Amino acid sequence: MRGWRLPHVVACALLTALAAALLGHVSAGAAPARRLTVAFPELVTSFDPPTDWEIIATWIHSNIGDCLVWRDRKTGSFVPWLAERWERVNNTTWRFYLRKGVKFHDGEPLNAQAAKFTIDRILADSKMLVHPQWTFVKEARAVDDYTLEVTTAAPEPAMLSKMAGTGCQVVPPKYMQEVGLQGYAQRPVGTGPYKFVEFRKDDRVVLQANPDYFRGKPGVDQLVIRSIPEPSTRVAELLRGGVDLVVSVPTQDWQRVQTNPNLRLAKFLTTQTVLLVLRTDPGWVTADPRIRAAIDYAIDRRTLVKLAGGGVPTRTRVTPPTLAWHPALYNADVYNPDRARALLREAGYSGKPLTFDSTTIWPMQKEISEAIAAMLSDVGLKVDLHVLDTSTFREQIYYGAYAGRGNREIYMDALGNSFFDPWIAVLGFTCARNQRTHYCRPDLDQLINQAAREMVVEKRKQLYYRIQEIVDEDRPMVFLYQMADTVGASRKLDWAPAPDGFVWLGNATMK
Repeated sequence: MRGWRLPHVVACALLTALAAALLGHVSAGAAPARRLTVAFPELVTSFDPPTDWEIIATWIHSNIGDCLVWRDRKTGSFVPWLAERWERVNNTTWRFYLRKGVKFHDGEPLNAQAAKFTIDRILADSKMLVHPQWTFVKEARAVDDYTLEVTTAAPEPAMLSKMAGTGCQVVPPKYMQEVGLQGYAQRPVGTGPYKFVEFRKDDRVVLQANPDYFRGKPGVDQLVIRSIPEPSTRVAELLRGGVDLVVSVPTQDWQRVQTNPNLRLAKFLTTQTVLLVLRTDPGWVTADPRIRAAIDYAIDRRTLVKLAGGGVPTRTRVTPPTLAWHPALYNADVYNPDRARALLREAGYSGKPLTFDSTTIWPMQKEISEAIAAMLSDVGLKVDLHVLDTSTFREQIYYGAYAGRGNREIYMDALGNSFFDPWIAVLGFTCARNQRTHYCRPDLDQLINQAAREMVVEKRKQLYYRIQEIVDEDRPMVFLYQMADTVGASRKLDWAPAPDGFVWLGNATMK
């Protein structure tokens, strides 16, 4: 037996088991970690912020990473974040002065080079989802380690809004170059309140508190974000104590949550607008503007709001407090089923069924979809409703549009505006961004481009009024209502949702 050695793999396994046993013994008497478990309807498709802009993905990205500038969710005003201050040098030049001493989760320093790298990689990849939103940047330049200068291609009135918007989380250049885009999409590193630990697709994300967070360590040691698509299942988990926080509690469950002494319910009006997306290109029934108008007139928005448990009827996606919300289109309805029937006769509607795709992501979405289908049927439209699971809806319908598949005549979704600026609300009506509606009007493009460069606030406001009026006339989308939502939470959680429902948990504490 002389010279015999324990095989390396076996030795490592034994050492690991021994360490685990010793660790368990040492920590047996320690206080349990302050764990916060949250349930969302879905998770991320990617942890790389510019490649997944769904609102829930943005919530997760914002708990891992930070932007140079951020929005105060209560007032809508801009607040310093990774940049402690900024200045506009002229109409096309801005300087951002970064905080010193901030580090990424892997120890890499935050500096102007990292901020420049973050912007440059988006500009260099035309296939990146948010690329069109960042083409306003002509050049990003690191003046020194903590000063970033951004030059825009033209005067940019929404500059700060865009710098605080989708895909703005600063990423570490060295780590990104080591792991590549695919590696980062699975194992992100940011500067935010929580560090990435684990991701199980369609199941959970596990994060841990960043003890060195520049705004102070969160009052939560471990954050677990679970994917529970079905609203009733989320509520059941909350009631039994399996989770501490859920979003989108259905109206029929409000009383059960409110009467439970261990739970509380909070209601708020989100920035999201529930809407129908319609195909306008030849070959589809909805290509005829009279059919689209009939769909609009057939829908009773106020009934939908009652069914949803709250909200505000709207015919525009630009809602208060966003600049240029239109008083004639907000808190407005055009319900007129007789007019809808007349338009269908005028259009010579053939009776061909309209495919209507929906899902269950948002509050009461299945029930709302069924109510809309009934309203459309009542005026004479034949509707083939498909309520898809979340993953299928995202893959085949929402993101499928970019792969040449996409939606059919109608699909239902809710789009937010965490920028609090109208530019994002009208971007999808440009000819270059029409993958879902295929709607294109060069004269509208000119107006949208003009509004995007107008530095005089009142003139900019009037341009956005006219843009909204044109969209309302053409109806490539039929806007339904500004969505209200709820969160149900354990009373052990010291945290309140922002007025717009944005779920940032850097200020959460588990008692």
